[in-house]
Amino acid sequence: MLNNNKKLKVYLGDITHDTIILVSDVIPINIGFIGTYMKKIFGDQVDITLFKYPNDIIKAIKSDPPDVIGLSNYSWNSNLSEHLASVAKKYNSNVVTIQGGTNFPHDKATQQSFLSERLSTDVFTILEGEKSCSNIIQRVIDSDKNRKKIFEKEIDGCVFIHPDTKNSSTPVFLQGKILSRIKDLDEIPSPYLTGVLDKFFDGKLAPFIETNRGCPFTCSFCHTGADYFHKLNKFSHERVKAEIEYIAKKSEKLGITNLHLADVNFGMYPQDQLVAEMLLETKKKYKWPQTMMTTTGKNSKERIIKLTEMLGNIFEVQMSMQSMSESVLTNIKRSNIKLDHMVEINKELNKQGRTTGAELIVPLPGETKESFVEGLNNVINSNVSRVVIYTLMMLHGTNFKLPAYREKYEYLTKFRIVPLNFGNYDGEKIFDYEEVGVQTKDLSFEDYLFIRALALFAEALYNGKPFEEFFKYARIYKIQPADLLKILYDNILEAPKDVQNLVSDFIEETKSELWDTEEDLINFYKQEKNYEKLNRGEVGGNLIYKYKSKSLIKSGSSWIKFLEGQILKLVLSKQKDLISHDLIKSEISEIAQFCNLKINSLLDASANTDPVKGNFEFDILKWIEDENQNRLNFYKFENNKKQELFFEFSTDQILVRNDVFKRYGSDLNAVSKIVTRIDSLESQFRKVRTKNENLLRDIYQKKIGDTNIRYTLSG
Repeated sequence: MLNNNKKLKVYLGDITHDTIILVSDVIPINIGFIGTYMKKIFGDQVDITLFKYPNDIIKAIKSDPPDVIGLSNYSWNSNLSEHLASVAKKYNSNVVTIQGGTNFPHDKATQQSFLSERLSTDVFTILEGEKSCSNIIQRVIDSDKNRKKIFEKEIDGCVFIHPDTKNSSTPVFLQGKILSRIKDLDEIPSPYLTGVLDKFFDGKLAPFIETNRGCPFTCSFCHTGADYFHKLNKFSHERVKAEIEYIAKKSEKLGITNLHLADVNFGMYPQDQLVAEMLLETKKKYKWPQTMMTTTGKNSKERIIKLTEMLGNIFEVQMSMQSMSESVLTNIKRSNIKLDHMVEINKELNKQGRTTGAELIVPLPGETKESFVEGLNNVINSNVSRVVIYTLMMLHGTNFKLPAYREKYEYLTKFRIVPLNFGNYDGEKIFDYEEVGVQTKDLSFEDYLFIRALALFAEALYNGKPFEEFFKYARIYKIQPADLLKILYDNILEAPKDVQNLVSDFIEETKSELWDTEEDLINFYKQEKNYEKLNRGEVGGNLIYKYKSKSLIKSGSSWIKFLEGQILKLVLSKQKDLISHDLIKSEISEIAQFCNLKINSLLDASANTDPVKGNFEFDILKWIEDENQNRLNFYKFENNKKQELFFEFSTDQILVRNDVFKRYGSDLNAVSKIVTRIDSLESQFRKVRTKNENLLRDIYQKKIGDTNIRYTLSG
C-alpha cells in the first residue's frame, strides 16, 4: 500500500504530432477506456490525467511529475511516446513508464529486441490494455512505488526487460500471462458519460466511438488478424445510444460535423442497424454527424446496402479488397468479397446515387505489375466510386515483420516518415517513420513507381467523381476507366505544363521520401536545412493526397483540358462517321464546362463561394441519371434552346467547409488531411438548380429520400 494514503499520480497520453497539423485528430477514447477502468478499480487511490497534445504533457511532467505514465504506441507516434517517457524519467527517475498499442510484435524474440531499443520504456502491455494497465497500477501500489519490488516478477498482461539488466549482455525478459479479453465491454465505464473526455471537446478533435471489438478474419497484414481478436464483443445498445446523444449535443455547440467509428466491419452485423438509427436521430436533432469515417464489412451485402440506404450521404461504403489475385489472397490468408457480390452492391448503391470505396495494397506477396493492373480494372469496372491504393506497411504484429516471410518473397523495404509525424519537443527533434515494401521477387521497384503513379491518377482523377462525366462518356465508346487512366499517364507529355510538372514532381518525391535505413532518415532530417523543409510542409506529407489536393485546387481546369483533348482524340479514332465529329466536340466541350462549374471553389478556403452558372445545350443531369450508355446528344433540350444551370453550395456544405477549415487550416497540407476526413469528395461539389427552381439538388445522389437530395439555398 502507498504510504500516507497519498494518491498515485498517473498520466495517460495518446499523443499526436502537431507541428504542422494535428495528425491524429480524434478524441483519445483509448486512454479514456483505460482511465475509467482504472478509476473504477482504484477509486481515490489514483489521480488520473489524460493528454493529447505533446506540449501539454511535457509542461505537466516538468511542473508536477507523475508516478506512472502510460503512453499509446502506434506507427505514427511510437518515437514520440518513447521521447516523452525519457522526459518523464528526467524529471522523476522513479517514474514507471508504460506503453501499449498495436505497434508491438507478437513473438517473444522480437518483443525483446523491440524493448531493448526503448530504454525509457519500463513495461509494454499486450493486446487489450484495460486489465494490463490496472495490473501495473496494482503492483505499483502494493510495492509502495519501490521499483525493485515492482519488477521482481512478471505482471500479467505485460512484458518487460528487468530494468537492472537492460544494458547488460544478458537482459532478463519477463512475460506475464496473456489475459482473456473483456467479454462484456460495459465493464469498462464510459469515458464519455463519466465526463473524463469533456476537455477534448475543444473544437479541434473529432469524436471517436467504439460499439464492438473483434474481427472474424485472419488477414496476415493486420494486427486484428490474430486469433485473439476473432470473437466479437459488444458494448450494450443502451450505452452506445447514450454516448451518441451525449456527443451529439456537444458537437452541435462546437460546430463539429464528423464522427470516427472504430468498428472494423461496420454494417456486417444486425446491431449495426440500430447504431445507424441512432445516428440518423441525432443528425435530425443536432445536425451531427454530417459525415462518418468507418470501415464496412466484406460479408452480408444485403445489410450493407440497407445500412447505406438509411444513412444516405453520411458515409461511404468502404470495401477492403487488398488484391484481386486469388494466389495473392491465398498468400496473405484472406478471402475477399466475391466479385459478383461487389458488382451487385455497387450497382445497387449507384442506383441510389451512393458512393462506394475499395482498397488495394501493393506490393503483396505474389502480386505482379500485370496482375495488379488487371485487379485494378476489375475493381473499377465493378462500378466502385473510389479505389485507394496503399503502399504495404511492414507492421509489427504481422507476418511482414518476420525474417523468414520476407526472405520467402524477397522483400526490399525502405523507410519513410509517417506523413507529417515529426516535431521539436523539449529541444529534441523527433521523427516517426514506417518501414514499407517497395519490391518483391515478382514486382520490381520500377513497377512499384508505375503503380504509385497509377495510384495518383486514380485518386486525383477518378476517386470522388471530379471528372466523372468524362469517364461516363468514354465508356460509351468502350474505353474503360482503368484503361483511360493508363492512356493519360502514357500521354502525359501532351498535358498542359502544370500537369506535366505535377506528375513529374510526384514521381521524384516518391523516390526521395524513401530511405535505406532508419539512421539515414534520421540523420538527414536532423540537419537544420532539411528539417526546415519538413517544417514548411515541403516534404514529409502524404504524397497521394498532397498531389490530389494540388491537382484540384491549382490544376483542376488543366486536367479538364487534358481530359477533353485525350478523350476527343480517342473517340474520334473510333468514330468513322465524319459528320458527327463536330457534335462529338460539342458534347465533350459541354462536359468540360459542367466539370469546371461543379468543382468550382472545391477545397479552396479563399475562393468565392457565390453561385456560378452556365448555359447548356444538353440535359447533362438527365444523362447522368440514365444508366443507359447513350450519347449526350440524345438529351438535347427541345427546340435547340439552351438552359441555364446554377451551381451553388448548400447550407450543410458551408457548415462542413467552415468546420474543416477551422480545425485543420487551409494550406496544402491541411487540405491533404481534409480530403481524408470528409465522407466523400462529391459531397462537397456544388449542388445544382435550374433557373426556375428554388431548391438545390445533388448531381449524383437520388432515390434516397427527399431530405437527402434537396437543400435550401446557401444565401
